[in-house]
Amino acid sequence: MEPEAREEIFERAREYSTRPAGWEQADVLWLRVIEAYRQVVASDQVDRHDQRQLARALWRHSMVLAAMGRHDRAKESGHQAVTLFAEIHQAVAAEHPDPTQPRRDEALGELITAMVDSGESAFVAGSLEVRLKLLEKAIEIGLHTAGPPPAAGPRTRTAMATAYHNYANALLHRQQQGAASDAQEAALAASRATELRLKALDPHQPITIWELANTYSIYAHALVAIGDVERAGLVVKQGILLTDMLGVSGTEIQQKLRAAEALVRQASGGGGRRWPWRRR
Repeated sequence: MEPEAREEIFERAREYSTRPAGWEQADVLWLRVIEAYRQVVASDQVDRHDQRQLARALWRHSMVLAAMGRHDRAKESGHQAVTLFAEIHQAVAAEHPDPTQPRRDEALGELITAMVDSGESAFVAGSLEVRLKLLEKAIEIGLHTAGPPPAAGPRTRTAMATAYHNYANALLHRQQQGAASDAQEAALAASRATELRLKALDPHQPITIWELANTYSIYAHALVAIGDVERAGLVVKQGILLTDMLGVSGTEIQQKLRAAEALVRQASGGGGRRWPWRRR
């Protein structure tokens, strides 16, 4: 298959992946894309772009499969994607020691993102501990490679913000299940996600507003869980201001913030007692 044809099918598969009605067709197309890029990567004409496209196809396909409930196939595709992204990052690192260099930053950001998404796929499949392990590993790789996230490259910062956000959410979920007391660690992770998303906030890009508001909803619940009710109230107020800017697209997040607001009122009215986090 010619390069132009591979790219065209990749884009079609990506488009079908954006809506549930297109998932079946996306599944078929991703298989074609993956096979086409596998053939190129196995040949003598392989280049870094083809490797990245194969990794991206495997990753996107795993997301579609997870959404369709085909968890075994999603796990396999996601694992292959993470492995390939890791190989790509290692190769790029040999060429660009500086993790903030654009190509290195892109490679590291994609590796972290693939690990985070694989963790969420594991959660959907019922593997709660696998989710946590993948998120912990993603954060560890980011910290070990790029150092403190605020000083990392933009792609890495974005990926790390998502990793911290999802990690906080996963810890709170585990506490809600009664498996462990993770609220303090969850609050710390949510705080770090907040710091990164505040830095990325751009009023002209609604997605950055949505992401920060979403993290505020997690952060507020974590703060209530550790008894820091006053700060939780402030976080709720900031989050609601952001969701007001989003309009309809912020409705679901605002509901989460209102639930946190109710917990803040309960805790304040109860003499500052600590209230357990509850799943919304």
